[in-house]
Amino acid sequence: MRWLALLSLVLAWPAGAQDTPEVPEGQVSLDDVWCTVCHFEQGDEFALSVHYQRGLLLCNDCHGGNPFEPDAEVAKAQDTGFIGKPTRSDIVTLCAKCHSGPAEFFALGPHADDTDPDSPTCVTCHQNHLVIDATLALMDTTCAVCHRGDSRVEKRVTAIESKLAGAEASLVAMAVRFDSLQGLDAGLRRSVGLLEGAGAALRQVEPRTHALDMGLIGASIDAFDEEIAAVGEVLDESEHWRQRRGWIVVGVWLFVAANVTLLWMRRRTL
Repeated sequence: MRWLALLSLVLAWPAGAQDTPEVPEGQVSLDDVWCTVCHFEQGDEFALSVHYQRGLLLCNDCHGGNPFEPDAEVAKAQDTGFIGKPTRSDIVTLCAKCHSGPAEFFALGPHADDTDPDSPTCVTCHQNHLVIDATLALMDTTCAVCHRGDSRVEKRVTAIESKLAGAEASLVAMAVRFDSLQGLDAGLRRSVGLLEGAGAALRQVEPRTHALDMGLIGASIDAFDEEIAAVGEVLDESEHWRQRRGWIVVGVWLFVAANVTLLWMRRRTL
């Protein structure tokens, strides 16, 4: 009965436990997810994750089962697809359902050996329940867990971070410049696709970092550099045209002023 399950939740709730964060718009409240009755620690972590906050996943997406069924046996029945804790070999397959790009390149990298129990999987670096947005800083903390003091790995991590940070800075700077010039040259709106293309090229680099192949990453950054250079050429041309147009306007006004002055002087001599 539901009231018995609620009573078990009250008795099982740890002293001093904090309330879960506010439910994101369009997301299901974890208070309605019966998995959290027993797995409250995992539920607290999941409530803070990017998967929950963006309304992307619930427990059953990775573990199967029916998260809204209070009876544990019914919730984990065979027809619910319940698998419990995914095996090591299942983790990449599960993550690849949404993250096919990173999974594809992870399979090309040095960590793809499922038979090696010490080889990392997706959750080793990104965590399982408390998944957060991936940033460049993540490489500093995760790679060092296994490779602290390994100068070869540290150099590779630094090189990848440097290339990506430089590309991101270039994209931001170009976007700011584009926005500022667009207010002066309405014709630039026709070229906004070039800036979007550069952003798309950079997004293609990020999943390729999972292969940890500097040649592949370098080639991807080169492709991005070509895209961002094309944007720069358009903006340079816009600025040059505005400068020429400015000199043309000045020349026209000088010409008019000179003629007005000549006419005035002729009238005085008459």
